[in-house]
Amino acid sequence: MTDARPHAVLINAAKIYPPRELARLSEFATVSVITMPMFAHRYEGIADVHLVDTLYHFDQVREAARTVYEKRGIDCVIGPAERSVPVAGLVRTWFGVPGIGFDTAMRFSNKHAMKRALRAAGLPVADWVSVPTIAELPRAQAELGGGPVVVKPVFGGGSQNTFVVGSPEQALALADAEEAAGLRSAGFPLIVERFIEIGTEYHCDGVLHEGKVLFSGVSHYLVPPLQEQFGAVAGSIALSPDAPEYGRIQELHRRATEALGLDSGVTHLEVIGSGDQLLIGEIACRPGGDGVTDLVRLQHGVDLWQAFTDTSAGRAPRVAPVTDPRTVVLVDLPLRSGKVTAVSAASDFTALPQVVEAESFVSAGDVVGDFRRGTAAVRVFLAAQDRAEVPALIDRLMDEFVLETE
Repeated sequence: MTDARPHAVLINAAKIYPPRELARLSEFATVSVITMPMFAHRYEGIADVHLVDTLYHFDQVREAARTVYEKRGIDCVIGPAERSVPVAGLVRTWFGVPGIGFDTAMRFSNKHAMKRALRAAGLPVADWVSVPTIAELPRAQAELGGGPVVVKPVFGGGSQNTFVVGSPEQALALADAEEAAGLRSAGFPLIVERFIEIGTEYHCDGVLHEGKVLFSGVSHYLVPPLQEQFGAVAGSIALSPDAPEYGRIQELHRRATEALGLDSGVTHLEVIGSGDQLLIGEIACRPGGDGVTDLVRLQHGVDLWQAFTDTSAGRAPRVAPVTDPRTVVLVDLPLRSGKVTAVSAASDFTALPQVVEAESFVSAGDVVGDFRRGTAAVRVFLAAQDRAEVPALIDRLMDEFVLETE
């Protein structure tokens, strides 16, 4: 690097870089941003902002990075969002910048390449077929036995543009359905996976440096993301290290990062529990979203965003886990579309002794359009002395929660 406080390029779009994490960019001597026009307002305090049509237009991003490189040089590249990962890897490889290169980034972001590498390493994943367009969905479903399947783009995060298709008739109907417009316009292949009945869906969030896992913590979703219902509670709860599956999931995490070739970085692994079986769903080389990083911070004392900034800058991450003996729970109180006429504030819940943090995302007068799963009106973090009391605590939050729309 050219400076103790180097020049960083932040490649980001839809993911909201949390304010305290955006402030961390002051650790760098100078920062350039590559983003899309609709998100430029998030970086008003940064002088050097370059706009592209989409982060998946690799040539545009590379040219924007070339402009930065010729003027300022590039010491490190930060790609905090799922759609940032592959092109950030490309920029690092193209300009010789240290960090996660293009091949590794593709294995962590392209679901077909990911599953192929995981299966080659002997790791458990659901059977899948990749197809060029949604018109090929019926064929892929038949190839997988004709039963229920999950279809989604090979690139993308969360459950956006993800559908469960139960029958061949549904597969045919989805091809022309309005809700599948995102699949038709994705611009890259789709992946069709055999549907697995989910008992529990876990996530394991970790930090690696120089090929070694410095930390990994296991939690599970209150409701598996594919089963979330709009208007219902969502979130996640830290798993007890004494749970029999804790060590098994940590080992899956270790083997997966090794199979995909990660040297240093932050990871978010999702594991499907079906009966006694554990299967890897996906793994990302960036911090988890929707409050997961705060859950890990409160439960284990590990700041995943700081570790991500450190490893992106080529520094050894500062990781010193200190696990809270209580059980930390992330509770997303639900949102719905419409004009908000009344809604609880975060401060309405802080009197409950088990509440350790709360954050509001909407206020009266806001107009909420379409939104994806994982979006909350209020996000509350609980710390329970006894896991058995968690369901009653969540019920109490819902009893006190107010959301009125018109």
